[in-house]
Amino acid sequence: MAEAEAASRSAREVGADSQPAAKLKVTLADEQIAEAKARIAKGDNERATYLLVRARADAELALALAHEQNALNEKQKAVEQSSSTLEANTPKATP
Repeated sequence: MAEAEAASRSAREVGADSQPAAKLKVTLADEQIAEAKARIAKGDNERATYLLVRARADAELALALAHEQNALNEKQKAVEQSSSTLEANTPKATP
């Protein structure tokens, strides 16, 4: 259970809640963790194990999606900054 919870927490820390696809996966993971806790309380440890495996996978996917989106955002900022720098340093043609 700790691994699934840690993966979910990590996904949130890198911004999964602000990215739709990642938010969906981290929400699913949290729901599965809650369901696993309920199953454990009822003594259904086998089903809880399956839920926790799935929760961990969803949380890790959310983490990867969040990292990917953060990288894309950084790339876009770098492209914009590079374009601005190039534009500022390019001499203007005079007729």
